[in-house]
Amino acid sequence: VWGPQLVQLGPDETVTVNILSGGKPKMPGVIKSLYIALGPDFTSDLLEVETSDHCRMHIALSYNWTFNIERTEEGGRKVFAIKDFIGDMCTVMASKIRSLVAGKTFDDFHKSSAKLIRTAIFGADENGSIYDRFVMASTGLEVTNVDIKSIEPIDQKTRDALKQTVSLAIECVTQQVED
Repeated sequence: VWGPQLVQLGPDETVTVNILSGGKPKMPGVIKSLYIALGPDFTSDLLEVETSDHCRMHIALSYNWTFNIERTEEGGRKVFAIKDFIGDMCTVMASKIRSLVAGKTFDDFHKSSAKLIRTAIFGADENGSIYDRFVMASTGLEVTNVDIKSIEPIDQKTRDALKQTVSLAIECVTQQVED
């Protein structure tokens, strides 16, 4: 049933409880709902990734999404084609990001992490322009934006070295401006 409507179940019908992934990092079976909102909405996730030089990091992300489907019986089937569309979306996005990060050194990833993550999720054309959405064909779910909340090395020594490097860079820029 589309939209806010009063529905009376027949004698042979039952209510289906939707069980979706929730929490950070995503875990299955956290959210129980009697309806599926078509969006626009967002979901957040926390990933652990590792670079080619074995630097492990936590990446906190938030994805904006919406279902881009027609309000027909076929469109309704697409929405319910995968029982846990949130878990499926987050798994696909995490896989794309981990694959990209695994091929980069920490230094290369750190220099342009936002562009690399957006390219991993949305893809790019032959000119390097990043597409503005990623569509999951099986469900009609569109990821329309990604917000990178934080990227932090897990190892304390790496985190301290990164803070020191950033402080030195700020100090150098400040001295150049003063001179």
